[in-house]
Amino acid sequence: MTNWYDKWRIKINQNQSSHTTFTLKKEVCPTVTLNNTTIPTSDTIKYLGLNLDKRLTWKNYIRTKRLTLNARMRMLSPLISKNNKTNIKVKLLIYKTFLKLIWTYGIQFWGSAKISNTNKIQIFQNLALRRLSNAPPYVSNLTLHNDFCMKTINEEAQSFYLRFRMRLLSHQNPLIKNLSSLTLPGNQRRRLKKKWCRDLQLPI
Repeated sequence: MTNWYDKWRIKINQNQSSHTTFTLKKEVCPTVTLNNTTIPTSDTIKYLGLNLDKRLTWKNYIRTKRLTLNARMRMLSPLISKNNKTNIKVKLLIYKTFLKLIWTYGIQFWGSAKISNTNKIQIFQNLALRRLSNAPPYVSNLTLHNDFCMKTINEEAQSFYLRFRMRLLSHQNPLIKNLSSLTLPGNQRRRLKKKWCRDLQLPI
């Protein structure tokens, strides 16, 4: 990597860099050096707004996203509170504009996380729809989703990934186009037991 940086005249600040080794092994991974300077390790790394942990469980990212949603909900509480007389259609528009856009970012990838993780976002949406409609406790969450014509988190993840995969299939770059494949290059054995993002195209 050092030779490549020197060739293209790219200067890297080693003191502000970090590296993450994505693995399921519990052993300590080998150190990474650049220009004879050790790059510090990190269990999580942020890339394009997504927090990637070394096991790719999305637990830390979803937890951070839930905290962001809670903070935004408190800011919008005067507009969507139970005692507010705002039209319910306006409240739903506020939710889709200022809250839904937060958790749908990157859902093509983190939507395949464990149910215990994705449920944190689903619970938030359940509470938000209940607050928007002032629904009594005996009204089920499924009824609220049907009345508002809203998809669940799993349904949204599946819908977003299908659109994402269609763009992959029509991409001119063959390397990007191959990302839509259901198998690994060379038909290698699947090692990870957890779901992949490509599993979202299957019925949930």
